Amino acid sequence: MSHIRKPLGSSFLISIRESFIALLPFILAKSFILLILALVVAAPLEHPPIIHATQWLTVFSAQLSLLFPLLALISLSFHFAKHLQLSAVVVCSLAFSSLLALHIPAQSEGPNIAFITDVLGDPRAVILPILAAYLLRPLIAIKAWQLIKGKLLSSYLKQHLNNSIPTLICFILLFIVGLLLSVIAHWIVDPLIVVFNAADMSVQLFIRTLLTHVFWVIGVHGDNAYLLLTGTQGDARLLAPNLTTDQFINLFIIFGGSGATLSLVIAIYIGTQDATSRRLAKIAAPFALFNINEMLIYGLPIVFNPRLLVPFITVPLLNLCIAYTAISTGYFSFNGHSFPWITPPLLNAYIASGSITTVLLQVGLITLGTCIYLPFVKRLSIIYERHDLDNGLAKRVQLNDEIGRSIEQQYTQKQSESLRAEIDLEKTIKDVLAGDLQLHYQPKLSLETNQVVGFEALLRITDETGVLKGPYFVGAFQRAGYSHIIDQFVIDTVAEDIANWELEGFTPKVSINLDPNSMADPQMLSTLIDRLGSYGPRIEIEILESAFMLELNRVESCMGKLKDLGFSFLLDDFGTGYSSLSLLSRINVDSIKLDRSILENANEHKGRILYRQTCYLCRSLGFSLIAEGVETPEQAEFVKASGVQYVQGWLYAKALPGPEAKAFALNRAANP
Repeated sequence: MSHIRKPLGSSFLISIRESFIALLPFILAKSFILLILALVVAAPLEHPPIIHATQWLTVFSAQLSLLFPLLALISLSFHFAKHLQLSAVVVCSLAFSSLLALHIPAQSEGPNIAFITDVLGDPRAVILPILAAYLLRPLIAIKAWQLIKGKLLSSYLKQHLNNSIPTLICFILLFIVGLLLSVIAHWIVDPLIVVFNAADMSVQLFIRTLLTHVFWVIGVHGDNAYLLLTGTQGDARLLAPNLTTDQFINLFIIFGGSGATLSLVIAIYIGTQDATSRRLAKIAAPFALFNINEMLIYGLPIVFNPRLLVPFITVPLLNLCIAYTAISTGYFSFNGHSFPWITPPLLNAYIASGSITTVLLQVGLITLGTCIYLPFVKRLSIIYERHDLDNGLAKRVQLNDEIGRSIEQQYTQKQSESLRAEIDLEKTIKDVLAGDLQLHYQPKLSLETNQVVGFEALLRITDETGVLKGPYFVGAFQRAGYSHIIDQFVIDTVAEDIANWELEGFTPKVSINLDPNSMADPQMLSTLIDRLGSYGPRIEIEILESAFMLELNRVESCMGKLKDLGFSFLLDDFGTGYSSLSLLSRINVDSIKLDRSILENANEHKGRILYRQTCYLCRSLGFSLIAEGVETPEQAEFVKASGVQYVQGWLYAKALPGPEAKAFALNRAANP
């Protein structure tokens, strides 16, 4: 596993975004229920079925709200674990168990689980999974705590056993941090409440607006948290004749919900090309008109998002200052007509005042808020578009921290390339993101026994239309410097498939293809050993001649370390390009794979002589031979007569998905 770190902002922001996007169906359903309840309250109906349905929805909505922190904890654990290459189960278990530990009563007469209801309302539920992921990652990187280093256990079991000490230490640290957060919150909140109660109304309004929005930013329902802190259920004090404080807040501070997010919706439509943000804004707009904005808060997200934190807090505070100053002049008057909180902006201003000037004040504040949100939205659009491309690719190949380093390295190297090359690369990456990257396995058979002796792992991709294609994108990735990412995907997937096959009692030999540059890369060597070292005798690495042309001594050194673990090596595609016969006397490989192109030339007399003599030369030097591209019985007979021991080709089987490859091998063994 790679432990190279990406900049905090990239993986952090994308993890937060994906975590809450995953909860959007839940948030959308809850928003629908809130809207229905608000409309029923606004237009009360006395029919018993409607009353019962309203009561049921009210209780259900309250239970959903209680459940949300737990769902957020699970989603945050999963997505941060994924981006930091950790076990989601471990991160989630750490976060939830530490949260439970923080709420266990210090003294109890017996078993008592009533405190669990308090756990679900704890704002630390959205903080602890993030802390758990970022604390656990450096802890498991400490080699001294890896107690099991033998090869008798599977790598999966060994990995989790070695994580025992880091997990325990991480739990202790989380518990301590959780206690410190409580103490710090107590130090801050208590003095604020004292100041709040002693302040005049304008200061109270400012503190209320600031606190509610700070709570929203850290994932806590701001209005509920404020009411809980102050012990109030609303504020019916008059701010001006016929205008209560609560009415003032609904009219002039929060258009579309906390953060004045109606302005944010407009800014998204104007200033972003990010498809995800625009689709989310389109869904959220009808709810924002009724001042329900959880989808924007958790979907963009605004929670824990440093890119939107400033405007989310600043816009409501500016609305407060401007509207409070304007009303203090006495120019605006109100008629005392009440309106429910879901009344859309502009309409609620006209109901409360009966004057177009109040409506125009709202229009001005909404416009100002849009102008403030706009540059932040544009910046966020650039970040999301770039990160969606890079992190999406990394997610496909399970190496999201490597992609950040690659992009930084490639940026300076690619400045001199043509614009067309950049466009082609971007299109190729997007094609990969739209498809499903996977490994298929082509059987290798012994010509002597006609049995399967192993598989070659080959990249395949199912495009967005469902068509299975070969690895057409590999060349573009090599030119872009992303080959190591593809290699990492192959290594990780083969490791998982071998582990699963081993549990099923199936232990085939598997060969993998690596980019020539990877063979001289110490990081890739470490990855091979970490992920496949315990399966060394069953792993064959196919490398091209060009790998030896780069740094022969360094490549040979890496091969030596892997051979000590049982790995074997195969020279791939021999007979193509600049094949060098002198190289055969210098390299330490076990087998040679003859390229299908020289077999195709065997249809002619000279081609047959060349094929036979090549086989004779390789066998004389002690190499075993594999012929690829065998498609007819005649070709099979010819390569067998030429001294080839192993074959693969469409005559026997194409590359197959893992389960089908296993079934093919077992069927071949049962029916020789």
